[in-house]
Amino acid sequence: MVSKEMEARIDQFIADNRQNILKDIAALVNIKSVSTKSDDPSAPFGEGCHKALDKAFELCEKMGFATKNYDYYAGSAVYGDAEKEIAILGHLDVVPEGEGWTHDPYDMIEKDGYIYGRGVADDKGPTVLGLYALKAMKEFGIKPNYTFRLVLGCSEETGMGDLPHYLAAEKMPIFAFTPDAGFPVCIGEKGQLGFYIDLPVDGKVIENVYGGTVSNAVCAKATAVLKGISEADLGDYDKNAYIVEAAENGLKVTAVGKTAHAASPDGSVNATKLLCELLAKLPQLSETEKKAMAAVADILKDCHGAGIGAEVEDEVSGKLTHVNGVDVLENGKLRLRMDIRYPVTLKGEDMVARIEKHIASIGGEVSNMHCTNPCYKPADTAEIKTLLAAYDHVTGKKGVPYTIGGGTYAKHFDNAVAFGPGFDDMPNPCGEGRGEEHMPDECNSIDYMMKALKIYIISLLGLNELSL
Repeated sequence: MVSKEMEARIDQFIADNRQNILKDIAALVNIKSVSTKSDDPSAPFGEGCHKALDKAFELCEKMGFATKNYDYYAGSAVYGDAEKEIAILGHLDVVPEGEGWTHDPYDMIEKDGYIYGRGVADDKGPTVLGLYALKAMKEFGIKPNYTFRLVLGCSEETGMGDLPHYLAAEKMPIFAFTPDAGFPVCIGEKGQLGFYIDLPVDGKVIENVYGGTVSNAVCAKATAVLKGISEADLGDYDKNAYIVEAAENGLKVTAVGKTAHAASPDGSVNATKLLCELLAKLPQLSETEKKAMAAVADILKDCHGAGIGAEVEDEVSGKLTHVNGVDVLENGKLRLRMDIRYPVTLKGEDMVARIEKHIASIGGEVSNMHCTNPCYKPADTAEIKTLLAAYDHVTGKKGVPYTIGGGTYAKHFDNAVAFGPGFDDMPNPCGEGRGEEHMPDECNSIDYMMKALKIYIISLLGLNELSL
């Protein structure tokens, strides 16, 4: 794969740059860059993303790479000037910090071989690894047969509205990978459906409902404000799952669940489901309210499609998943924001028809439907073989390609995959429900990150030798 001499140079490069890598990751993590809509043309995804992109440009330019700003929708840095491009697709925006952190999520810390902070794993840390992979090629004096471009996205977590602006300005790369998943290599991503489900609530007892923060994570906390209800009316409820407080005209009831990413919700507990199950038992509710609460509990009774009339799967990518992430009560309707990931061999229009029919049958309405088609790349291409060979060489394992329910930037490019930087055997020092992407105390192993960097460097060297 690489000569012993080159491998020794790579190992020395990583050792020499280890502390600088951590310092540069911290410089990005310490900027709160949650992507939000903004009317400011110089910050279309908010001031935080603007600042993060400026900081990333500073890091890239310090290494001697030319940078380009796409009106703060995204940015890029390049090595080489060949006609054909190979791209590394990173992003600088992060999901909201949420609750439950044991330290400031925007002040990266290092402890016992791990770094902690929002974005260390998704995706600021991996993006910095991509930058240092380019730096290695540059310092080694490798003649680039392709233009190698590091893309710096600013809205991956909120719909990828940055990519149309970027793709309007740059040609499609001949190949790309995003360091935003796990090793060995992800060759398929499920299709995605996003939509609202509205259910009528007439307000006899339920004054308000709210919960969740983002659509692509299981709702971890959901609250209802009730009038004319006492705690005794709730009966024998689980005090570990519900927080009950006095409100001006009655009670405020909060259900506490367990979040997870929408792509892999198994083991999560949807707080909205817990809340509506409890409320549906209250005899004081109107018939409209009872029907709505029962409908929500049924919709969220599982996370594999049974509650929305789409319990499907395929051999390549497994079962459909569905979650709700955000709840709001407005204009006399309880609105659930839904996120569905459907198998790669199925068609989006068929999923839409099934879901709309089922939701209508339980008295709900579907609106704002948005569909992103699945992608699937066979494993027998030279590019995928090159990535797998790098992984095998560094780890001593035989990598097997896989598919995911997540949606990465790869889905929006003609020939792209998700490639690392996660390892299945990386210990999680935080315990269940913590430490991973989108969770409190998000962390990353420094040693495993350095291993990922070595894989990326060897991969780029191998890709540079291909005739694409």
